[in-house]
Amino acid sequence: MIAVHPPAAAAGGADPGQHEWYRLAGRWHVAFALLEVLAAGLVAVDGALGTGRRVLGVALLAALAGWYAAVGAKRLRLPRSTGGWRYVAVAGGLATAAFAAAPPAGALLSVLFPHVWAMLPTRHAVAATTGIIVALSGVLAAQSGAAAGDWADVVVPMLLAGFGAVGVGLWITRIIDQSKERARLVAELADTRAELAEVSRRSGALAERERMARDIHDTVAQGFTSVLLLLDALEAELTDGQDTARGYLRRARDTARENLAEARSLVAAATPPPLVAASLPGALRQVVDRIGPDLPGGATLTVAGEPRPLPPDLEVVALRAGQEALANARRHAAANRVEVGLEYTAEGLTLRVSDDGRGFDASARRDAGQGGRGLSGLRDRVTAAGGTVDVRAAPGAGVTVVVELPCAS
Repeated sequence: MIAVHPPAAAAGGADPGQHEWYRLAGRWHVAFALLEVLAAGLVAVDGALGTGRRVLGVALLAALAGWYAAVGAKRLRLPRSTGGWRYVAVAGGLATAAFAAAPPAGALLSVLFPHVWAMLPTRHAVAATTGIIVALSGVLAAQSGAAAGDWADVVVPMLLAGFGAVGVGLWITRIIDQSKERARLVAELADTRAELAEVSRRSGALAERERMARDIHDTVAQGFTSVLLLLDALEAELTDGQDTARGYLRRARDTARENLAEARSLVAAATPPPLVAASLPGALRQVVDRIGPDLPGGATLTVAGEPRPLPPDLEVVALRAGQEALANARRHAAANRVEVGLEYTAEGLTLRVSDDGRGFDASARRDAGQGGRGLSGLRDRVTAAGGTVDVRAAPGAGVTVVVELPCAS
């Protein structure tokens, strides 16, 4: 299913097409100000009006300007709704009164009608426009002093103007509706493109995983299988009294078998075998027990806190980190003993692997940009899971790797 999200213009719940009105709000303000000044100037210099009517006309225009600054300017930036009636009713009344006091004030009507259509839904805008036109027609009829039978000469032009205003408003509204539809289609198209990109990415990842799976199956897995066969054949050739050699062979065979299982789990993109049949502490204990015999002082595991199930991805990261840190201690540290600590806390999980080997200058390696691929891979894996890795080392003082992983309680 394609999810359609509103475009940025509608992020606050606004009408997606409303921006066609308010994206040029600054120009609306300038137009209103210019027409206010023009209307006030025309009223002020109209010698046919008495002083009282000129003052009243200018005062009503000033009141309309204040009402626009206080309410109308903000309302223009909101979605069209019946809430616009408050501004339209007062502005329409002030504009009609100003027109009645001083006809030159009618210059401001050219911007008032767009306000009506910008703030009100279509049916309400038609009603408001009609009401203002009727009121203005009544004012003109009253000012003309024409007989009742001659009102048509005054009212008909105003009604025609009203019909024109309604027609223009409906046309603009149609443009806005089309803009809304375009905005919806653009949003739908963007979501579709995002989904297609995700499908393409997943397809590419799946193809790459299948290629790697074939390569692992044809090389690593087959190689381990051959090693197991050779070890079985070698053990069959051993004579009695060679128990030490037999023990080494058995451990080599167990290691090859476990790594074959790991390779097969990679091919299947499955959970590592130790985590299938055991919890994280149990899986780590298997790793520690396997490496312990290779160290003169052995390896130990201590679990603190209350063990609890964690997200599978997090347990895989913790297990892989422990495997890598232990492998480094066995291969490179020349350690006598390794201690592994696993601590469950309310905030997350802490894994600590310490050895008493030769150590190294951690600060010098950081400055030189050096570091083994295994430790770098460990750090990348933990960082991707939102955790941190702290390597504490000094020449002759061993190495301690501390991995902290955040997780929910």
